Amino acid sequence: MRKILIVVAVALLIMGPGLTGCSRASEQNPGAPHMSPTANPLGDEKRDAAAAEKAEDAKKDAEAARKVVVARVNGSDISLYELIRAMNIVAPKYINRAEQATREMTSKIRKEALDRLIFEELAIQEAAKEGINPGPEAVENVVREVRKNLGTEEAYKDYLSRHDLTEEMLKKLIARSQSYEMITAKEIYRKVKVDERLLKDEYEKEKSTYVLPENFVAEDVFFPKGKDEETAKKRAGEILETIKQKKGDAWKLVLDGTFVVRQMRITRERNPEVYKAMAGMNVGDLSGVLTDRDGLHIVKVSRKDAPRQATFEEAKGAIEPKFLVPAQDKRKDEWEKELKKNARIEIVLAAP
Repeated sequence: MRKILIVVAVALLIMGPGLTGCSRASEQNPGAPHMSPTANPLGDEKRDAAAAEKAEDAKKDAEAARKVVVARVNGSDISLYELIRAMNIVAPKYINRAEQATREMTSKIRKEALDRLIFEELAIQEAAKEGINPGPEAVENVVREVRKNLGTEEAYKDYLSRHDLTEEMLKKLIARSQSYEMITAKEIYRKVKVDERLLKDEYEKEKSTYVLPENFVAEDVFFPKGKDEETAKKRAGEILETIKQKKGDAWKLVLDGTFVVRQMRITRERNPEVYKAMAGMNVGDLSGVLTDRDGLHIVKVSRKDAPRQATFEEAKGAIEPKFLVPAQDKRKDEWEKELKKNARIEIVLAAP
């Protein structure tokens, strides 16, 4: 049983993030020829049966993995199931989905995942000692949000089934996650501050690299992305002609629910196509109908600001992570050593 479960862990690691994910043949090979449902019903039945059997086997493997203890932290068990989940989170750092994990790579992923689980358990135990608890209402709020995002009760039940969870198990996971976030916020993130002198020195040293890009402000007639793109383009063309008749004054348009008129700053990140078009326009110019990722736009340039040197306050947010992230990592390592100092950590199931 012990060897089989370790093999299962490696197999699931290679499969990807889902512990019990099971795809049909056509989904695994998008390039395969599509067959209609009536082309070979017997073949479809066999595939469905095979998929159901595979899903059932995966569920049994997950249930078995929950019963196998890989480590204990102050008497609290860490199961093989938890280790597999953690390995699947760590794995993308080291291997692509298409790659086969080598024995050495799997061992490295396993060690990092187990170290992470041990630290998380120590942190959650410390939160309990300090009385840090999210409370039932906070947990229920997350469950409600999950239900809302999934849309239907059937989808929610399917979500629980696919992740081999009961609602009670989901609530425990949420509570643990929130406790972990609260204690790490207290012990790591709130305890780390970057000396502003360091930030100012870095700003002065690299000042020429902190430049604010060309800034555009426009009157934007926006048509949200809809199902019927051709109809939307036709309507946008009609509105463009109306704006021209009103001498470019979009604010005189009569709103009919198909578009909105707004004044907004156009950024390269949010609206790359509109930004590109505005680069060649002057203040007062009216564009044609522009297609961007969020929908259709007709813009009139209100203001164009040339690129300029960012002030220290403007550049500060970009500089801080350079110092803050290493400082947080250092504090995390220090706190982890503190937690482990008097902890009883036992590795029950060593790597094969």
